[in-house]
Amino acid sequence: MTRTSIILALLIASPAIAQQSQTPAPAAPGAAPTVISGSVTGGGLAVDNDTNSAAFTQYRDLEDSVFLSHLRFNAWSQSKGLDFTVGGVNIGRDDTTLGVGLSRPGAWRVSFDFVGTPHVYSNKAVSAYTESSPGVLTAPATIPITFKKLATSAADTAGVLASDELIRQYQAQYLRPIGLETQNDNYTFRFGWFASDLLKLSATYDRWDKSGAKSTFGPIGDRPPRTLNVQLAEPVDYVTGDLTLAAEHQGAGYVVRGEYLYSDFENNIDTLRWQNLYTTAAPGADYDTWDRLVATSGARPLPPDNRYHNATASGAVDLPAESRLSVSGSFGRMEQNQGLLPYAVHNGALAVQTLPRANAEALMHTRYFTADYAIAPVSRLQVRAFARSYTLDNDTPMSNWQYITSDTSNLNGTASYVNKRVNLPYGWDRQHGGVEATYRLGFWRSSLQAAYERENIDRTYREADTTEDVLRASIRLRPARWMTVTGRMLRGDRDGSEYEYHVPAEGYWYAPADANDNNNPQFTFDNHPDMRRYDVIDRLRRQYDVTVNATAGEVAGVTAYVRYRGDDFDSDVHPIQPLLKTGVGELSATTPGIQLGLLEDNRLRYGVDVFYQPTPRATFNAFLNYDVGTQAQRSLEFNENNKANPSAINTAVLGPWTRPSSIWSADMDDRTWSGGAGFVFHLVPDRVLLSGDYTVSLADVDIAYDGFGEVSFDGTPFPPNHEFFFTDPSAISEDLHAVNVRLEVPVKAVWLVVGYGYERYRLADWQQGAEGPWVEQVGADTLLRDTSRSFQWGNRLFNLGTYLAPSYNAHLAFVGLRYRF
Repeated sequence: MTRTSIILALLIASPAIAQQSQTPAPAAPGAAPTVISGSVTGGGLAVDNDTNSAAFTQYRDLEDSVFLSHLRFNAWSQSKGLDFTVGGVNIGRDDTTLGVGLSRPGAWRVSFDFVGTPHVYSNKAVSAYTESSPGVLTAPATIPITFKKLATSAADTAGVLASDELIRQYQAQYLRPIGLETQNDNYTFRFGWFASDLLKLSATYDRWDKSGAKSTFGPIGDRPPRTLNVQLAEPVDYVTGDLTLAAEHQGAGYVVRGEYLYSDFENNIDTLRWQNLYTTAAPGADYDTWDRLVATSGARPLPPDNRYHNATASGAVDLPAESRLSVSGSFGRMEQNQGLLPYAVHNGALAVQTLPRANAEALMHTRYFTADYAIAPVSRLQVRAFARSYTLDNDTPMSNWQYITSDTSNLNGTASYVNKRVNLPYGWDRQHGGVEATYRLGFWRSSLQAAYERENIDRTYREADTTEDVLRASIRLRPARWMTVTGRMLRGDRDGSEYEYHVPAEGYWYAPADANDNNNPQFTFDNHPDMRRYDVIDRLRRQYDVTVNATAGEVAGVTAYVRYRGDDFDSDVHPIQPLLKTGVGELSATTPGIQLGLLEDNRLRYGVDVFYQPTPRATFNAFLNYDVGTQAQRSLEFNENNKANPSAINTAVLGPWTRPSSIWSADMDDRTWSGGAGFVFHLVPDRVLLSGDYTVSLADVDIAYDGFGEVSFDGTPFPPNHEFFFTDPSAISEDLHAVNVRLEVPVKAVWLVVGYGYERYRLADWQQGAEGPWVEQVGADTLLRDTSRSFQWGNRLFNLGTYLAPSYNAHLAFVGLRYRF
């Protein structure tokens, strides 16, 4: 049954249900009648979006239409003790919200809720592809590429540039508009039975349907930069069903509860297959012969079907000395056994085409235990101690794979040794505990709170384990009846164990003799040894929060706050010789000893909210917020093909991993001002209502870039069209202004509702716009390439377009009637 038919069936059936369930037989004199009340508002919406931008309708269904904007219905039968309700907004649109409930208060309740949410990615995307069958993208023709070489060099630049012209001509002929949006529908059915004060039973079924298309990409070729890139519209057809059963028993001084969750995710399209626009195969073949065998189609598995089970038992009991103990335990199981799909789908792709296992055989078990004990040992003092344990066991088997992410092979059918990989089943064991004390002061209705927490996380197949100590303190003051002040602080000190940078190398299985070059990641390293992953290293966290609330009865109120969080990831990195213990390459080669990765992450927020109601007929409100975040990152650009012999490229532009002058840094600042003001005027009490509001959001992101990219390793500035050039990009800005006005006037038995809205949105983003001295358009914004006009195929992108959700000016007008009963 479709979403529309379900909603219509419920709306049509509602009056009958209400009459049958809530309209009693002729009552005896003096019997309480059935009370029915509600309102319905319907009308028409007119929309003018000057650019048809998806940013305006991103999560809303805004188009010229007639619909029910609000619905509320309630029928209460006191004689039968039944209550029936229906409520909804935007009924008839893709963003419908609807709820229906029938209950006997204190005994049972049945309800249905529906929430529809559109997600419009773009109204201007273009593509040459058509979904000829579910999950299969085909094109009306292919590009007649004549320069069939992937492993290019500088001498091949002319051939690749000539191919760019062929791509441009192809786009001019075959590109057409496509839909790029999804519809998300959530259905919830609930039943609750309250047999007595001692036992409660409930069942809930949630269903999420998601369908449509979203942006993705499809590289065909060898490893980057030998890839033929194209953006695609990935079809989406997901169904998720959750069934939750629960039972609760409450006794004298204790309560116990059991709950079971079964979740099933099904993707009705298992595989995305797309035609390779760049190849023309001989009749009967599934590949084209370049300097490698290049597949005529690509394939990728889409999110796989999976299931999740979780059983939870919990309970609480009152103990002597005004104390209470709460405990719970939870066991989960997630399984996924979808058939595996080799990325390469043509017959000549690999010398070893058989996968080590046919199905994923993915299996994880989780265990979660918690205990809380609260006691008030003396007057005004409350103490709470807690412990948590969360374990994830990943029982997915490990297998030896031979690079399943390539659509090409050498003409002799071989594959590189670095394509021999092992899947690593990540897991962890997390232990968290602490104690918290709250003391109520004898003045100002105030309280102090202090707490200590410790968390240990042991991880499998990760670079480090962590231990974090956290101190928290807070104070709540009420110096006057009309004022409350709250202050909080937190200091967290996380200590990472010795960082094992070589752990990612465990993902390879080739023999030492297979390594026929100087990359050799299994016996050198995979990531730079000075790089640190921020989630498993030392971190000093500081948080501060101050909030002030002031009220003047029901006339006025002000809330102001300041919040700060600062994370410092300094991890005492020092120079090391990563090859010394391996016996591979230049054993004395030394890293710079400068930490790479995320170094700092800070955020400051402050704001104020004001409410003022001078008379019952007039209400004003306003708010102003500011949010600023800063990040500092650092990395080192090096040639991975010379890990074992870095000295061989000491003077190369793309140089060794030992060279500090190849380091670059990026400091990012993002700032958002948001504010607004609104009013409600009862021009005629309980008759004529005028309301309006204005909101604004001004956001921007700046990146300050320094080091390698602006200049070469020797300090020589790079020209803007150099393949390694990068500098401070243009600031990203996103500004939104919105105004809404609404008037409600009674006209005989109904109310006339008139509304107007205006939005102004401006977006400038060098990433979405493909702007900067390092990128150029070839004929149109649907074909982009590096301004170095590189000979590498991977430096161009056949895309869906730039600014897929551009700036706009939009006007909305609504006229409707509301009937109350």
